[in-house]
Amino acid sequence: MTLSLNCKDAGDPVCTHTMYGETEEELIENAKKHGIEVHGYTEESFKEEIAKNLEHFRQAIKTS
Repeated sequence: MTLSLNCKDAGDPVCTHTMYGETEEELIENAKKHGIEVHGYTEESFKEEIAKNLEHFRQAIKTS
């Protein structure tokens, strides 16, 4: 089973990049890499964002 999370579904108004992972942990790690490389997050600011919005992100995850 593959999990996916689209950046727009996660809350970004314009980015349509989709991250993938076999587990939620892998998916969040891939989302962190994207957030740092593309959206200017730092490790710390991404951790804060995930902590504040984890349930929202979980609801946006799709399985295939």
